Amino acid sequence: MRKLSLVLFTLSVVLFSLNSCYKKKDTIARVTVVDSAGVPVGGASVKLYYDNGTEPPRENLEQTNSTDGTGMATFNYNDLFKSGQAGFAILDIDVDANTKVGIIRIEEEQTTEVTVAI
Repeated sequence: MRKLSLVLFTLSVVLFSLNSCYKKKDTIARVTVVDSAGVPVGGASVKLYYDNGTEPPRENLEQTNSTDGTGMATFNYNDLFKSGQAGFAILDIDVDANTKVGIIRIEEEQTTEVTVAI
């Protein structure tokens, strides 16, 4: 009986420790902006936001960032994603002066990349 109790205790400790080792991965969106010739555009203002036209905008999802020299703007949604959540967000993309150029489907715990042309 004592041996069985020890085995069960050890097994429960191992299972508990394996479960608590889970680390949430980053939820990142990357938007690359190129011109009509396919050349990356540095310094462009990129805004990701949710707007379906009928509901109030979800301001916590709205982020604005500038592209770097390679035309890429990176957005980090780690603080908004919760472990166990199914799906994350589909957001509109605006580049410079509210020009809607596309959408991005951000997947939980993944890096999602899109390229948009202006």
